[in-house]
Formats: sequence, C-alpha cells, structure tokens
Amino acid sequence: MTTTLAILALAAANGSAPAGPAASASPADESSGRSGTALPQPAFGTIRADGQDLLLFSVQLDGTTISEALTAYGDPTDPLLPLGELTRLLELPLDIDVTNGVASGRIGESQRPITIDLRSGQALIGGKVVALIPPDSLISETDIYLRASLVAKLLPLKITSIADEMILTLEASEKLPLQAQRERLARMAGLAGQPESQDDAMRVATPYRWIGPPAFDFTTELGYNSEGINGGGRSVTRFEGRVAGDLLKAGFNAWIATDDHGDPVSARLAFTRRSEDGRLLGSLGGTSAALGDVFTPPQVVGARSLGGAGFTFSSSRIDEASVFQRINLRGELPLGYDAELYVNDILRSAQRGAGVQGRYEFNDIPLVRGRNALRVVLYGPRGERIERTRVINVGGGQLAAGKTTVDLGIVSQDRTVIDLSDANLSGFAKGKGDLRATFNIAHGISEHLTVAAGLSRFTDFGGTSHAIGSIGARHSLLGLAVQTDLASDFTGGRAMSLGLAGRIAGVSFLGRHVEYGGGFADEANTAFDPSRPMRRYSEVVFDLAVPLPGSLGLPVSGRFDRAEFVDGSQTLSARARTTASVGQTLFAIGADYSHRTQGNFADTRINANLGAMRLIDYKWQLRATADFGIKPGTRLETLGFAADRAISDRYSLRLGATRNFAGHDAALQAGLTARLPMVTATLGGDWSTSQNRWRVGVQLNFGIARDPLKGRYRVTPPGPANGASAALLAFIDANANGRRDEGEEAVPGVVVQGGGLKAVTDGQGRAFVTGLGDGNMTSLRTDISGTDTVFVSPPPQNITFAARSGGIARIDYPLVPTSELVTRIRFRGRDGALNGLSAVKVRLVSPKGDVASGMTEFDGTVVFDGVKPGKYAIEIDADQAARLGMRLKEPIFATVGADGSVVDVNGEVAFNEHVQMVTR
Repeated sequence: MTTTLAILALAAANGSAPAGPAASASPADESSGRSGTALPQPAFGTIRADGQDLLLFSVQLDGTTISEALTAYGDPTDPLLPLGELTRLLELPLDIDVTNGVASGRIGESQRPITIDLRSGQALIGGKVVALIPPDSLISETDIYLRASLVAKLLPLKITSIADEMILTLEASEKLPLQAQRERLARMAGLAGQPESQDDAMRVATPYRWIGPPAFDFTTELGYNSEGINGGGRSVTRFEGRVAGDLLKAGFNAWIATDDHGDPVSARLAFTRRSEDGRLLGSLGGTSAALGDVFTPPQVVGARSLGGAGFTFSSSRIDEASVFQRINLRGELPLGYDAELYVNDILRSAQRGAGVQGRYEFNDIPLVRGRNALRVVLYGPRGERIERTRVINVGGGQLAAGKTTVDLGIVSQDRTVIDLSDANLSGFAKGKGDLRATFNIAHGISEHLTVAAGLSRFTDFGGTSHAIGSIGARHSLLGLAVQTDLASDFTGGRAMSLGLAGRIAGVSFLGRHVEYGGGFADEANTAFDPSRPMRRYSEVVFDLAVPLPGSLGLPVSGRFDRAEFVDGSQTLSARARTTASVGQTLFAIGADYSHRTQGNFADTRINANLGAMRLIDYKWQLRATADFGIKPGTRLETLGFAADRAISDRYSLRLGATRNFAGHDAALQAGLTARLPMVTATLGGDWSTSQNRWRVGVQLNFGIARDPLKGRYRVTPPGPANGASAALLAFIDANANGRRDEGEEAVPGVVVQGGGLKAVTDGQGRAFVTGLGDGNMTSLRTDISGTDTVFVSPPPQNITFAARSGGIARIDYPLVPTSELVTRIRFRGRDGALNGLSAVKVRLVSPKGDVASGMTEFDGTVVFDGVKPGKYAIEIDADQAARLGMRLKEPIFATVGADGSVVDVNGEVAFNEHVQMVTR
C-alpha cells in the first residue's frame, strides 16, 4: 500500500506527467446511470461507443466550416461519423431511428431512396445492397455512426480526413440541399455539434383520455363544370371533412365526403386503441383493437381481408409479418392526392386519387423474408410530397416458445356504420351486409416449431357463403422457412398448401403451391373466381440485385403465378419491377405478362410502364409516366407529365398534361397555390381537348385544432385530423423544476422540425407542428442555435411520442441555466502546505441522485461544465479511495445558482497511513 501511495503522490507532484484533461459532467454521462431505455443489440459488425477513442473534427464544405466540433470515434484517418448529425448539417432528409438501428430517407436531386439497417448488416440505396463490413458501424444513445469510407459510398460525398489537424473536408459529387440554399451556410458555420449536451431522446407521454378536444381537417371546392345536365354547365360544390381525437380511452376518427352537388355520399367512423408494449388488455396482452369501420385480418387459406362495420382485435406485433401472408396497407388520403408504394426501393403499386372511403389502399402485397422497407409516398395537388417509411421484419411465421397470438375480426361486410350509398366498397356484386368473421391463432411449441389454426365465415363476391377451418405448422428446414396448411369448408371442399421461403445465392424468394378439391373456395388466392372452382395454384415471388459493370447491382422484383381450374381453363401471369437512377433522374420500370385459356379461347397480353421523377435545383419537381401495350400489337396507350414549381415559401405552381391515345383524348391541368396564414388556397382547372370539357374552381384546405399552450382552438395548416400534432413551449427554467413558473422568460427562435414541416417558436416561446403521421412513434427535432441564449442546458434535441390522428402532444421544453463548477482536491504535505492531487476520480451527485464523473488534472482541479441549479454533493470514488487508503476530511457540498456564475469549491483528502511524499 505504501508503494502505491508513493506512486500516486509522485504523479501529483510531477507536472510533466499530468493525468489528462478534465472530464466534464455531460448529460450523456448522467444518462448512463439513470436511463431505463435499453439500446438495440448490436448487429454483426456493429460496435459500441464505450471504450472507443473520442475524436472532435472541424467539418468543411466548399471551404466553409459547417461544424467546429463533429464527434467521431476510432481511427482519425477513417473515423466513425455520426450519420444523423452529418446529414442534418448537410440538410439531407434522413430519419434516424436509433432504437431499431435504422436510417431511411431519400437523397440527391434524383431522390434515391436509402435504408440503412444495422440489424440486418446492410444498406439499401436505390435498390442496391451495400454490406456493412465489420466494424463499419457504431451505436450511441443518440446517433448511428458509420465509417467515413462507407458514408462516402452511400451519400454523394467525397470525404477526406486531415488527421493531423482534425479536419474533415467534404466534396459533393452532386448538388446538396445545403448548397442549393446558400443562405443557410451562415447559420451552419457557427453550429457546434456539442454531442455532450445531447441525451437520449426526450419521450413525451400521450396517454389515451376519456374525452379529448377533437381536431378537424376540411377541404372545400367551389367551381364550375362545363359538362352539366342537358348539355349545359353546372356549378360544383364539393366538401370533405375529417375529425379525430380521444374518446372513451380510445382514438376516435370520422370522415365524410359529398359529391359535386354538396350531397353527402360517403362516411366512416372508427374507435381504435393501440399498445406499443403489447399490454392492451393488461396481462392478457393485445397490440390493437378497433370498433366501427374496420378490416378483418387475412388468412393464408380461406378469407381475404375485407372492410365493413364491426370489430377487430390483434395480439400480433405491428412491425412483424409472415412471409407466407400478403399484407395490406391503408391510410388517409386527402382529396386530390396520389399515392405510390415502394417495397425495398422498387415501385410496386400506385393509386391515383382516393377511393370511395378517402383512403389509399394497397392490397395483397407479397414480401420476402427478412427486413422489408416499405415507403408510401403521397403527392399532393399543390406539389406536396409526404413520405412515410415503415420497416417490417418478415419471418417464417414462427413464434417464441410459449408465445400465443390471436387475430380476430367480425364485420358486416362491405357496409359502413353510416351507409349513405348503395355502392359496394370493394366492388362486390353480392353479399353486401353479410356476416364476415375470421379468427386466427398461433402458438410457439419450440424455437423452431409453431402451430396455427383458423376459422372463417364469409360470402364471396359471387354471393356464395362459406365456412372454413384450417390447421397448419410453421417450421424451418435447412435454413428455409416452411409452412404447411390443411383446410376444409365442412361440405367436402378441401385444400392443402405448402410454402418455402428463404435466400439462396443472393436471391430472396417465396414459393407456394396449393392443391384444391371438392370445389373449395380460397378467396385469399388472387386468382380466385367463384364461377370456376380451382384445382391448383402456384406462385413464386423473388427479389435480387442483378450485377452490372461499374454498379452495385440493379434491383429487380418479380412474381410468377399459375392457376388451373376444374373446367380445364388456366391463367398464367408474370410481372417484374425495377428502379434505377440514370444521371439525376429516378426511373421506375415495370412489365406484365398474362396468358389465359378457356375452352377454345386463348388470350395473351404484355404491357409495360415507365415512370420518371427528377428534382431540378430543389425548386422544380418533374414527374412523367408512360404505359405501353406490347402484345397484341405494340402501342403507346397513355402518356402523362406533371411539373411542380416552388415559387417561394408561400406560392407554388403546378402544370400537368395527360394523353390517352386509345381514347384520342388529351387533358391539361394547371393550378396556383397560396399558403396563407389561415388556409391553403388553390386556383386551378383542367380541360379535355377531345370532349371540349373544362372545369375551373378554387380549393380551400385548412385544419382546426385546440392549441394547449393558448388554451383555445386555432386554424392550422392541413393535417391535424389526418395525423398527430405537437405544441412546444420553450422557456428558461431558472429553478430547474421542468415547468414554466411565473417570471421565467420565453425563448423565441427554437426551430422545431417534423413531418417534413418546420416551425419556429414565437416571441412567447410557442410553436405548433402538424401532420406528424398516425399509428406509430413519431419524432421531432429541435435546434436552439438560432436563439439568443448562452450557458443553458437544453433537453434532448430528439423528441418522440406515440402519434395518432387528432392527438396533440404538449411539449414543455425547458432550457436550464448552467454554471461551471470548479472543484480542487488537495492534500496537506509534511510542511503543512496544501498541494493539488492528480488522478483522483471525482463524482458530482445531483439532488435527484444523478451522477457525473471526472478526474483531477495535475494541479488537483476538475471542472464540471453545464451544471444545472441545485445543491450538489462532491465525492471521491469509493473504490479508488478504498484501494489507495484515502478519504475526504470533510464532506464537500456546492450550491449552484441560476445566474451562470462560476462556482469554486475545495476539498482536502487525508490518507490512512503516512506516506513520504516525493517532490522534484
């Protein structure tokens, strides 16, 4: 012990060998001891920040410094860079989901989709796969870090590290949003990353309430149509309204729409409740339940998913699916919007305009085994582009041992709660209002075996009723997922299904074959025809990247299916899709083949389609589509073009033209939009050249929501009833109690971003953001760099909460004044003088028990930065003290005020045994 103490004393006295820089009391350090949130498990090749060398880089773009202190880890010549912070500096729209290890968005003027998935160990950019080779990635509590050389492959950047000077120079290989908006450089030049001030995401609770103030969305169209009754023109009065909010501890939403005469023709309403932790019914589990206009769950063999007035319940995870079961995607689609679905960066389907229920709906979408990135892109009539990304983990349908899931749905098929029309929602000719009930149950026997069963009762679109039962197993064989099912309709009909799914030689595939007998009706089969009983059905779905010279590969998605009927007729179909970037233009290419035989009749058709999208200088958004017929006869069927021009932040212009060659018709469209403080107004019209029919009108879009900060309703931009909203209050929290008290000043200038929109706190520290999505967790991002504040500690920049339509999250955003706390640890030498003691581990303990650690420098000083107001205890590390036989002679306490002044405290240590102190 004496020897150890002598060495420590020597280090204290030897100024040429300091213990190192002082460690500051960063919130990130504090959070490691108090946060109850578990970080995601590292993927293959992913390492933790713990123990890595922390680096601080100055970042330069085009000779201008955009960050003075970008954190990095590892080798300075090829460091691990924070992807979220870097893309924010460059204004690239990437969403970072640290919890799941996923980053997604679109980059470049060609809007190439990118998904980085640390769990699967790969990145997908424009459909091309880039492997994450160990150790290319790292996870911290607030960001995803990637090797600089890998970032250069994924983003349009050349990155050079000047290790001796700790400078990163960036060279863009194509224009970046930051370069297109040069005025932002002044703000970015002084922006310091300061990762030490960032904590894990701030989580805001949004519990369901018995009664919550509803939010509203309205669309009104007033105009004139030249095509009216008896050849004359007529006025147009069209309305669409949505309301959403909390009611009876559930989310309530309703929608109504009129025809061009203002008469109501369609409506729906529903109560929905979700549970992220799977405890909807407490210990009984459950992830979601809905009452009203809902959709039944689909079955592998038997009933398809269909809507109607009724009830549904599920205990299955929302972000997981079985590879053997097609999925259905549905969501709100406002008037005038179009929707496109991309699966793993390949355009799979598109919907022009909302259906009869004001939704987009993509049904029977097959997925491949593994993690699938699904993007729904909404294009608005005023140049809006809203993109929602959802990552679904698709497995073989196996459950953990002992786990049971249940999916139940009972509806009056094809009939809404408020039935305003005789039209059939799904196009069924018969069976409207009949009972449709489906029940699925699965139970994990072991890690590799799950058993499943199902019951269903439904009426098909031919008007025939069916009752079906099934039983099956989900297991694995040689690395492949295997699914077997037997089904009976209790009247002699039967079916046997076998499926295999996996990945071989870089090709992800699903193969499935079904044999039928006794006139079994498998409505879940896409080739189902109630007038012709089936004999057998086969399908193959695949995804792969076709290698090309000088390219990572061309993504291709394909599907092949064949159906054989009892009467001897057959159908054969195949389709292929791909997406590619050529120059700065994103192309989506598809081809479809179908061959049908029945008796002496045979028909073969081949069609192709091409879509292109390009951004020019981030001002023009150009889109073009073309449909071709190849067989019988080569012909161009339709050609469309649309151009959206952002004139300013308030005004935009849309031009469009469509040519239908089969109908010898051309349609022209034009619209001018003004985003006014209270409403978005569009003056537009269209003209059909062949029919000499024209239409002109004004469309008004706005929302109404209760602002919890103002305590009253306010007019908002469109969106509060289509998704969640947030009201943020920024203030100086002088007493650090987390709420605004009398006399505490507001903080204007805090930037809040979310849902593709941006708001800035006003003179009273308030900001309102809407259109934040529905059905899952959403996030906001804050930036205080534009505020007139110094020496404050803000909450985490990332704010997350559960989003649901009509919900408004109130977010108190306290900026706590901070001080610098200087602590000196000294010992008394033989001559009675006090000397600084280096290498002493010091703990700063807050009134709440949060701990920050530091180590004294060679002069016995440790500096804690960013200390919030309160009374703190200063301790020496107990393990080090016991090992070295030292103790504080008197307890040390420090009181930190809210004035930002430096606080100095001193402490003296004593040793349990006398040591000869060595001096130079």
